[in-house]
Amino acid sequence: MVLQGSTDDEQRDAMVPLTVEITPSASALVDSLRGLGYAPETALADLVDNSISAEASQIELDLQWNAGNPIAVVLDDGHGMDYETLVAAMRLGGIGPSAERDESDLGRFGLGLKTASLSQGRRVTVVTRREGVTSSLSLDVDVIARSGWIAEVPDPLPDHPFVQRVLTIDQGTVVIIDRMDALSGLLGLQKEAFFLRLEEIRAHLGMVFHRFIGGDATRVPIVVNGRAVRAWDPFQTSHPATREMPYERIRHAGAALTIKPYVLPHRDRFTNDADYEAAGGPGGWGARQGFYVYRGKRLLVAGSWLGLGGVRTWTRDEASRLARIAVDLPTGLDRDWRIDVRKSQALPPGALRARLTAIAGRCRAEAREVFAFRGQGPRLHGAPHTAPAVWLATESPKGIQYRINRDHPVILSCREAETGGRRPLNAVLSIIERSVPVERIWLDVSESEGAEVPELDANDIAQLSDQLYELGKALPENMTLDQRLDTLLLNLPGDLTKLRSELMRKLGDNNDGCD
Repeated sequence: MVLQGSTDDEQRDAMVPLTVEITPSASALVDSLRGLGYAPETALADLVDNSISAEASQIELDLQWNAGNPIAVVLDDGHGMDYETLVAAMRLGGIGPSAERDESDLGRFGLGLKTASLSQGRRVTVVTRREGVTSSLSLDVDVIARSGWIAEVPDPLPDHPFVQRVLTIDQGTVVIIDRMDALSGLLGLQKEAFFLRLEEIRAHLGMVFHRFIGGDATRVPIVVNGRAVRAWDPFQTSHPATREMPYERIRHAGAALTIKPYVLPHRDRFTNDADYEAAGGPGGWGARQGFYVYRGKRLLVAGSWLGLGGVRTWTRDEASRLARIAVDLPTGLDRDWRIDVRKSQALPPGALRARLTAIAGRCRAEAREVFAFRGQGPRLHGAPHTAPAVWLATESPKGIQYRINRDHPVILSCREAETGGRRPLNAVLSIIERSVPVERIWLDVSESEGAEVPELDANDIAQLSDQLYELGKALPENMTLDQRLDTLLLNLPGDLTKLRSELMRKLGDNNDGCD
């Protein structure tokens, strides 16, 4: 349209509308959302979030190989949805990230149900019951690409035992993910590999929701393929050798967060290798050090130093592998901590970085001491930890140096008993100190994920108990039997229960003979 008698600018303004509707391409948008990077375990954890937010008392997952065409189904007995609520739940964005949420609401962006499900399969179907009324809708990637962002009412309902079960209760929800393609981490696996992957998913759920399964949150059992998921406690709070450091409460942006550092036990303090490996968690000890960030008691970050550090950013290292720090966030700090869509990343605000670095620095320092000195001795139940260390670490202009403690009762007794005077023994000790292959030991330990705990067989126990018995006889006569045992055993690694019993018998017999 051209206006008579108007300037060029006036004509241009009249021809261009003030607003233009720019509708996203449905096919391009859904493909982009499917590529957000969900792994099967993180996608399923997002669906479990919805079930917990719906106040479910039990959550069940059914993951079937299905002759190479996997299917994933989630059932909960939460409060369910009516038809209008279901339509809103299937809409991108939901109530959005800016809306205020209850403390128990684990949602964030209003994308989880759609993006998590469609990241694994080309179709997601929801069948839900509220007050005895059934509602159901399906999102199909192919339908969206063809007809736009629309949902279909499935007819008939999917044929699955979970669907039949939800139809018999007043409230509950079933989510079915099928037609998995190359984006899913479950398609293309052989049957054996599929069920190995299933164990990894089970371990991930036990880690992310451990406070709901067996911790301080509202108890919600999670069952995968008929077997209950076991909670994995990252902090090994039930282990007697775990060190709980003082917790701190920090206020930020009108809300409060709590920080609780832990130093986990040295490998020598675990009963066996299986318990030690289990305590390491999914991915192992090296991958699970650092901060554990929770939101609403749901784990978001499972071991990371969050880009913190001193002059250089901290990285995962052997000396810090026993340091783990719990951070509890309220939902009101989502934006400040930059919680991502997959709920697998959190970054602290700049105002808190110095405080968090100081807390973590103390935890790392204590963890290093436990790692380097085997947690102050082996597992001797009921034994007081009063015996001095055999090795001492001292600062010098040349760096940290390790020296044998000349005042250790056993070494002191040997020095006193040395017929040729102290000089020969001191010379031997100095040679040992100066020839310890520190670099080789560090390399071997790093490559083997930690030093193996020595296991003593019957011959080892007999030989070592004889040697320790001879040393025990050289200790001061005024030492009690327990003091002798502690002095001889406290710095040795491994499970020494049997050795302690044998040595107690020999030293006890010697004491009886002297009376």
